[in-house]
Parts: sequence; C-alpha cells; structure tokens
Amino acid sequence: MKKLVVLLAAAALVCGAGQTAFAQADPGLVAKFISAAQSAKDGQLGAIASELTGKMESFGSSLGANPAIKAKLDGTLKSLTGGEDSAALGSAFDLVKAAKLTPDQLGLAKQVGNLASAYVVQKNFASLAGGQGDVATIVSSLRGGHVTAAVPALKNVASNAHLSDGQKQLIGTVADKYAPGWQKAQGAIDAIKKLPSF
Repeated sequence: MKKLVVLLAAAALVCGAGQTAFAQADPGLVAKFISAAQSAKDGQLGAIASELTGKMESFGSSLGANPAIKAKLDGTLKSLTGGEDSAALGSAFDLVKAAKLTPDQLGLAKQVGNLASAYVVQKNFASLAGGQGDVATIVSSLRGGHVTAAVPALKNVASNAHLSDGQKQLIGTVADKYAPGWQKAQGAIDAIKKLPSF
C-alpha cells in the first residue's frame, strides 16, 4: 500500500510538472490567433502567424516554468487576436527584458519581437498607397532577422502621407524599436530643408 501511495504521488508530481514545465502560450490562444490570421484576406498573415507561434513555443520551452513570460506570450496573442496591435508589440518587445536569459533565449525573444512586428506591419500596411514595396521589404527583412535592412523602409512608411493617425502611431512604435531616435533625425532633416538657400 505504501508503494502504491508513493507511486501515485510520483505520478501526480510528474503530471503536474508536465502541466507547468513550460512558459508556453495557452494552446487555445494559439489556435484562435492562427485561425483568425488564416481566415484574413491577406494570405501572408497565416504564414507569419505560424512562424510567430512556433518561435513563441521555442522560446517558452527554453525557459522552463516561468509564469511571467507565459503571461507576456498570452498577452501578445490576446492583443493580436483582439486587434490591439500596439499592446501586442509592447508585450513582444518586453520579452528581451526578462532576467537571466541565455544568448540563445535572447535570440529567440528577439525573433518573437521581429515576427510580431512583421505580422502587425503586414496586417496594417499591406495596402498602403505608395508603400507596398517598403512594406514588403519591412516584412521580409523582419521575418528573416535582417533588422538593419528594414530601417530605411520603416522610415519611408512612417513618412507616408497616406497614413491614418492610428497607422502613424503604430508604425512609430515599430520604427522606435528598430531605429531609436529616427523622429529626431527626421525633424532635423525637415528643418534643414526649410532653411533658405544661399
């Protein structure tokens, strides 16, 4: 009888550990997000969503039990599914701030942020008048991890005259992440352009 109790306790420990071992996003949220992305008119969103959730899974698995990271992953998915893209980017970008990440974990966290950014840019700017080429460059560069290649295109999209106020705020969030200080530099360039020529 004692052996049975010990075996049941060990089994409960193993089962319980399996449920909390990883800081992975909630599978229901993952399924809902991927379903919403795949049902969108833009065919690229489904592919980017699959890449994003795959990186989230890899990142979560690499951390072990970590409720704070799980909450950020869940928050990112909830926000993306609910159309709260700025909040989603905030959660995704905050992953790199987690304490004691190994270099591999930090790389995965950055990839999650890059893919979340690519998803948001594709979703909100793919049909931007005069900006489709820049949007395609941003999305492909971020998906491939070539952040510096995305910066000039981000600046171009951010200065596009056809942006709504919401789009300006959203692209500003992305541009601030990958090109900090770009607005100050753009303001200086605009000021120089206004100087009378000699």
